[in-house]
Amino acid sequence: MTEYLGKYRIDSVLGKGAMGVVYKAFDPFIERVVALKTIRKELFSDAEQDEIVGRFKKEAQAAGRLNHPNIVAVYDYGEDPDSAYIAMEFVDGTPLNTLMVADRPTAPARVALWMADLLRALAYAHERGVVHRDIKPANLLITHMAQVKISDFGIARIESSTLTQVGSMIGTPSYMSPEQIRGATVDGRSDLFSAGIVLYQLLTGVRPFTGSTAVVMQQILSQEPAPPSSLNPALSPAFDRVMEKAIAKVADDRFASAQAFLQALETAQREGDFDPDATTLAIAEHTQMVAQVRLDMVAATPPTYSVGTSSSSGIETVTPWKQEAFAELESVLSRQIGPIAKLLLKKTASKAEGIDELCESLLAHIPSEVGRVQFQSAVAGIKKKLLANGTATGNRLRSQAISGSGLNPPAWAVNQVQAPVIFDAAYADAMTQRLTVFIGPIAKVVVKRALRQTNDKTAFLDLLAEHIEVPAERSRFLSEAKNA
Repeated sequence: MTEYLGKYRIDSVLGKGAMGVVYKAFDPFIERVVALKTIRKELFSDAEQDEIVGRFKKEAQAAGRLNHPNIVAVYDYGEDPDSAYIAMEFVDGTPLNTLMVADRPTAPARVALWMADLLRALAYAHERGVVHRDIKPANLLITHMAQVKISDFGIARIESSTLTQVGSMIGTPSYMSPEQIRGATVDGRSDLFSAGIVLYQLLTGVRPFTGSTAVVMQQILSQEPAPPSSLNPALSPAFDRVMEKAIAKVADDRFASAQAFLQALETAQREGDFDPDATTLAIAEHTQMVAQVRLDMVAATPPTYSVGTSSSSGIETVTPWKQEAFAELESVLSRQIGPIAKLLLKKTASKAEGIDELCESLLAHIPSEVGRVQFQSAVAGIKKKLLANGTATGNRLRSQAISGSGLNPPAWAVNQVQAPVIFDAAYADAMTQRLTVFIGPIAKVVVKRALRQTNDKTAFLDLLAEHIEVPAERSRFLSEAKNA
């Protein structure tokens, strides 16, 4: 794998497509993690390169103008002899299509949250003349804060762009508007048609147009899908009216803007007379999501430090090694995970008595093997400085306390990083079922997120346990899970 692309250090492959590769990378100048989307020039003739690379650069120019919390940000564009690339915001999220369950409607509370994010982002982009042209669940990332991020403005273009040509069809067939299928000029209302398809799928569990590519395209051009309420009795006819306008065959018959679409959807939600069981489930899931967001926000809040204050008061005392090492630790950690390093370091340090224990905890949050090795090497250098300055690292005292108790000291107490205990998919599935007992259906999302953060069994269980609010239940979960 290429080690560098331009100034960016390549850490891993996020995905591969027909034209290139998407990498997880690190910008050493800004010190942040990015996603690098590339196209390989050798796949195209000289004439094709001019068009494709030109279109790719237009993407960077169009998407680079967008600065919205629900749109993946574009930072930079570059080229080398072999490829062209765009540096984008790295989002630790799950594509919406992987969260959907076939033939099962999504809870209305979630539909409301996700569609509001999507339509507000589209309203922002359309006001600036940018059309996405490929809105679909796979391009909608759901973050750990239950927030939608629109990704891959790979075929977004400025509406007045001369690149738009008759016969040029770009998009994913199941979510394409009729004008896209015909190769006609499109505007923001085409994105609204695609958003309507996403809404239909969320409300009913199925797509409105199905079959082979040719069949789907014909259906989009000439057939009306079944009203959502006929597939999901919990929906009121108000949703049918919203859907009819959202996916109208003629662009002029659709909502004039994303904001108008959102207002109509919110009205339908207020008017909707949901089935009591469905409503109860929606409220429960919505409450769980809100609680989860709050928990994440609390977890991200830095602890208060007060030098010289007794730890028995509940406020952490800053020991000399922390005072001396924190600035450098934050710097080396930020090179691996970006700006969140400061918050993570403060949160983790409040529970660590030595620098090795702190290092072990932080390693679980560094996704790249190369990055973990670099971080460990940097920490070793920091420890040498502390010892040279006569500053204790906190490890020796902890080691003495444990050895005096007759217990074997753990790995961090002897200046080593403990090897992770690997687990398999079957174990993760079993923990999903066990966690569901404590926090409900959101357990599946929590487990998926934890799987992306660590491959160490102990760290994995600790990440899951953080989402159980009641201490007694958290202890019970950990005890049962570790013995499973």
